[in-house]
Amino acid sequence: MKYLIQFLKEKKGMLFLIILATVIQSFSMLAVPYFAAKIIDDGIIKKDLLAIVALGLQMLAAVGVSALISLWASYLCADLAALSGKYLRDRIFDKTQILSIRDFNRFSTASMITRATSDITVIQQTVIMFTQMVLPAPIIAVTAIIMTIAVSPSLVAIPVIAMAIFMIALYFIFRKASPISQTIQKRLDTINRIMGESITGVRVIRAFDNSEYERKRTDDAFLNYADNVIHLNKTFAVFSPLIWTVVGISMVAVLWFGSFLVLNGEIQIGGITAVSEYTILLLIALIMSSMVMVMLPKMKACLDRTEEVLDTIPEIADDNEQAVSGNPNNPEKIVFDQVSFSYRGAEESVLADISFTCEQGKTTAIIGGTGSGKSTIASLMLRLYDVGSGRITLEGTDIRRMTQHQLRERISYVPQKAILFGGTIAANLHMGNSEATAAELEYAAKTAQADAFITELEDGYESTVAQGGTNFSGGQKQRLCIARALVKKAPVYIFDDSFSALDFKTDAVLRKALKKEIADAAVVIIAQRISTIMDADQIIVLDSGRMAGIGKHGDLLKTCAVYQEIVASQLTEKEADSL
Repeated sequence: MKYLIQFLKEKKGMLFLIILATVIQSFSMLAVPYFAAKIIDDGIIKKDLLAIVALGLQMLAAVGVSALISLWASYLCADLAALSGKYLRDRIFDKTQILSIRDFNRFSTASMITRATSDITVIQQTVIMFTQMVLPAPIIAVTAIIMTIAVSPSLVAIPVIAMAIFMIALYFIFRKASPISQTIQKRLDTINRIMGESITGVRVIRAFDNSEYERKRTDDAFLNYADNVIHLNKTFAVFSPLIWTVVGISMVAVLWFGSFLVLNGEIQIGGITAVSEYTILLLIALIMSSMVMVMLPKMKACLDRTEEVLDTIPEIADDNEQAVSGNPNNPEKIVFDQVSFSYRGAEESVLADISFTCEQGKTTAIIGGTGSGKSTIASLMLRLYDVGSGRITLEGTDIRRMTQHQLRERISYVPQKAILFGGTIAANLHMGNSEATAAELEYAAKTAQADAFITELEDGYESTVAQGGTNFSGGQKQRLCIARALVKKAPVYIFDDSFSALDFKTDAVLRKALKKEIADAAVVIIAQRISTIMDADQIIVLDSGRMAGIGKHGDLLKTCAVYQEIVASQLTEKEADSL
């Protein structure tokens, strides 16, 4: 709620206009019963045609003012709701950009998407309905009661009692609906996750003929969501007949007791009409507000989920005041100094006592079995996680003393999973450098062996890239990711198993081109294939998170048993002897 309140404080001018419009609209609306009573008492009963015409014109003017103000207020409310959604989505997006990977994983991708879309849509809808329907209710209620007292103090108890019954019923409904609404949004997270998996994994589902299992999984998710919604609707279903019963009894009570007051000469017939309409307007305002009030538990649940993200303190944060940049002239670009790391909740360390140096103009290769910690090293270099002990330096400065921007602008990275974004090829390559020229994009693509297939496309570099790059093969996506990294000129390049989808010929040609293109940079290659890394200046061999060896290919073949096993598993004895 606090972030919504912050937004409303920023928009207090617009909020003031909405309140002002609501007050004018409410008084204009409540003027109609007053004029109706006057027409009956001063015009119809007294048979005064001029009074009827004059009062009728005044009533028409009140209705016109009410309609115009209502239109203006509706515009302001819609504008306020739209801006509130933009404000909250901006805040969530900004937050996702600074959350650590560990923080992000705590929420899950599906849940983050739900919070940024569906949850905020619920908040927007409730804001516009609240300002249009709930905000006028207390003004109408107070004014209607005051005007009822002015007509007949004896009848004021009827709308007051009706309002009290209404508020008590609403309280119990709200209390019961809140936990159900929380569960509904969590069920929606599950639906988004399962639907996302079903769509992105459709090829695997079909390949394994697994459609029935997926259907059952989605049906279960839909059913759980539907059960919660039905439960919530049943809770609200009790409320509607109760309120209409209160309305009916209130009208009967006004007419019943009002008729006795007329007979006793305490009020005129027009007075009964006015009190009846005041009571109707009061109860209709409450009914309209109740339609929104029943949405408040769901809105509160959505606000709580939004606040949960926005209140999260990032595990990795910058100290801008104490930030120190590295020395670009330092030839030791990246240094791991007795680094150990373990994931939260893990019993064993992923990395233990890792020490090595990546120097300018040299290539460092990292190889090891599955789960040995290779990609974790890349994540630590980028400070996607913080080390458990030891330190990592970039150009002589501990990366924890640098801002994340300072660190990452000095590193160009190709991820293990080739990720492309919806748009065009050129737009994806520009992520490396938004100011790169068309010639620079083409040069990077040629170096990455991607220009050949790009130029074969009808639109060339303006060809469309589907979400996730699904309209390209694995090898094409990898080459585009490598080209994107080359567009960004950096002193450090990290290739995290970025050649695995390439055939041996393309791999060899690409590495030869890279060696020439980024000869002055410190290059880190994380790979599974021996052929990819055997020309490296130093090879680090990992085994269960520990360094089993470090050196050149020839030296490791003689001294490192783990490396010998890797070579033996990939090459024949004849091929190994020829290296």
